[in-house]
Amino acid sequence: MRLSIWLGALALVTLGLYSVQISMAQSDSRANDLAGTWVYRLGQKTLFTVHLEHDENNANGLHGFFLHPEHFNMNSSGGSVVRFSNITNESKLEPLISIASQDGLLHLRENAPSDKPEDVDVFLIRDIDSTHIDFTLFQPLPPFRMERATDPQRLADDWDTARTYSPDDFVPDNPQMMQIVAADQADRKDGFHIDWHKVGKADEERRIATAALLKEGKLHTGHDFESAALVFQHGAASDDYLLAHVLAVVAISKGQSGAAWIFAATLDRYLQSIHNPQVFGTQFATPTNERTTQEPYARSLISDSLRGYVGVPTQAEQEAQRHKYDAERGLTPPIQK
Repeated sequence: MRLSIWLGALALVTLGLYSVQISMAQSDSRANDLAGTWVYRLGQKTLFTVHLEHDENNANGLHGFFLHPEHFNMNSSGGSVVRFSNITNESKLEPLISIASQDGLLHLRENAPSDKPEDVDVFLIRDIDSTHIDFTLFQPLPPFRMERATDPQRLADDWDTARTYSPDDFVPDNPQMMQIVAADQADRKDGFHIDWHKVGKADEERRIATAALLKEGKLHTGHDFESAALVFQHGAASDDYLLAHVLAVVAISKGQSGAAWIFAATLDRYLQSIHNPQVFGTQFATPTNERTTQEPYARSLISDSLRGYVGVPTQAEQEAQRHKYDAERGLTPPIQK
């Protein structure tokens, strides 16, 4: 079996039981500390387990297994694992055999016959400390930081194969981002009595604060990115709307399906800001003493069924909304010809 992973793009990883026979080509005094059970988790859900035991027939040896989902996709960027997807709920074990051990690093290879030794994958376990190891499927794939478990571990069996998982999905929402978006919404609570000069200055401060959180890598969850998208959606320039659109895409990829409407609205707002027609119909303008308009609007590009998938009303519903806005401003409906 030869594993193939495209760094920076999704790729299928098909692994199956590892009975690890570690013959110490070069004895390492730290190697015996690796005996035990090691787990890699996404939140509280165990994705991988490595179990190692002392080999009674080899004083310096260990044996055990590596347990993992039968199939999963993953991608990496910048030397870190970014996303897992298509995780199946069936697990597998595949046999391995060691090559060497030195300076806290165990070299393992799959224990399967091959006519092409160069196609045999090499696996690495690096000793970090008494409670952590790094497990590398093969280089240059980034390692998985695994922690020691005190009890026998079983893999999670409730993965959603339609969902993409990230290592940081399970951290709490950023409290500063929560405060920023709460202030954004509070300023817009009374839509008919807003001091836009005051709110505009506050919006700019909120964008600066959100940009700092993004630069410092302090946003992690789908809700974090949805909130950031909302803040930049209320921006003042094309780049604000474009960034908001990208943030909405990230939020959706992290399971925040409610960000789909922001995805559509920010695209419309960006298109209009560069003097192109909107395509979803999320943007309404109410010129003084004139009827509400959505123009310019490329109405035929996107179907109502596609609008429905991202929570945007049909064109007929949008037309009714325009009439409602006009009625609220005291403008009579247009005469039907």
